Amino acid sequence: MSGQRADIKVVLRPRTAEHVRIYWEKTQDEEIRKRIPLQDISLEEALRQFEASRQPDATSFGMCIEADGDYVGDVWCYGIDEAEEEMAMFSFLIFEKRLWGKGVGSQAARLFCQEVFSRYAILKLGAFAYMENVCSLRALEKAGFREKERFLEEGRLSVYLEWRKSPAG
Repeated sequence: MSGQRADIKVVLRPRTAEHVRIYWEKTQDEEIRKRIPLQDISLEEALRQFEASRQPDATSFGMCIEADGDYVGDVWCYGIDEAEEEMAMFSFLIFEKRLWGKGVGSQAARLFCQEVFSRYAILKLGAFAYMENVCSLRALEKAGFREKERFLEEGRLSVYLEWRKSPAG
């Protein structure tokens, strides 16, 4: 597919407080903030949320995305509900713009979704993306997410997608 480089090695690693600091700094970029809805929080709050995600009863879980050995973004799920809805919400962000549209997001999404389904008793993951963020939509679809709904949110056309766990596991 055009724009994708199959030779980029993508791996996921555990997040550390230092990753949170780097991620927070990188996501202050105006172009990145236009592409994905990000909370406007302080670095201190981001670190607090990270520590909360490490607790046994956490409802969020994230990992770092490395491409060819470099830290380039994060992937996470939140609102993890194993009891009632048996689902979580999924999100990812590649903050290294040179890698946008190169297949890193779809590789990371596939790896992370496999991890989440093996770690949590959930049956599906949901994701949102702005319609104009073609790279994110394409990455989600290539990873196995399927469009379920389009809607206007704050004047922007948005898409809700889902990835359902296969019956075989």
